[in-house]
Amino acid sequence: AEYLTHDGVMTSEISDLLIDVPDGIFIDATYGYGSHFKFFKKNHENLIFLALDRDLEAVNNSPDSHSVEHTNFSNIKEFLENNGIDTISGIFYDFGVSSHQIDSPHRGFSFQHDSVLDMRMDISQELSAKDVINNYEYQELLRIFYEYAEESNSKKIAESIINNRPIQTTDELVNVIESSLPRQNPKFTKSSVRKIFQAVRIEVNNEINEINESLESVKNFIKSNGVMVFLSYHSIEDRTVKKFIEKETRGCICDPKLAICTCKNIALFKLGKYKKRKPSSNEIKTNPRSKSAVLRFMVKI
Repeated sequence: AEYLTHDGVMTSEISDLLIDVPDGIFIDATYGYGSHFKFFKKNHENLIFLALDRDLEAVNNSPDSHSVEHTNFSNIKEFLENNGIDTISGIFYDFGVSSHQIDSPHRGFSFQHDSVLDMRMDISQELSAKDVINNYEYQELLRIFYEYAEESNSKKIAESIINNRPIQTTDELVNVIESSLPRQNPKFTKSSVRKIFQAVRIEVNNEINEINESLESVKNFIKSNGVMVFLSYHSIEDRTVKKFIEKETRGCICDPKLAICTCKNIALFKLGKYKKRKPSSNEIKTNPRSKSAVLRFMVKI
């Protein structure tokens, strides 16, 4: 498939956060189609930019002038140690599915294209959406639909999937989901379909665990005044990021009723000039997929 390029979300706002970071290496942990990387590299000559991506198509389609490594960002500690990197000036995560993945029918991410169920961000891994939909037990399906879709009709959808196996394509899955829902406004039906596809995608790619592992493993590599920057696109991702930020900026976690701190917990980071930011109305008009994006960041003390 042709490799499609798109503008990155909130690129200039994120670039502004890099102005005051110390000189050194900056990691783009989710290279995607490279639009953030290209913009950062052009506007911050004091930084050396390295990128990671679990999607081999993204790596193979990156220009030679971009240093992109094929690896999951949960492996960032190993990547840094293997390359003799002790400290970095910052890191940027864009947790969204890349537009190329969504727009490539053969990848099976979108319910708007009929294709084989896949949804693997790393096409070399074994587990695919087809495996989840056709092999997971009822309770396993319920777990991911409740946790990753927060869908009120999870039980009926899971039952319908079990009763209609095998399900081979995205269209077949859409039909099964829709047939299990009560008669309602079509926009609510579409929302349920979108959420179930999201839940399956998160499960296939182990996304929330990947985020937690990466954030915990990279925090000690950040230089003083360096930054950790996060773009999230749904509430589950954003809650994960928010919880991490609160933990790392809070310091003492003792019961406030105690007169003396016994936890010895020291904050590694401080909040930036704002807690979160959303895309401008103009950006949402030109790029509707940016509508749900939430930008958060924190600064190393």
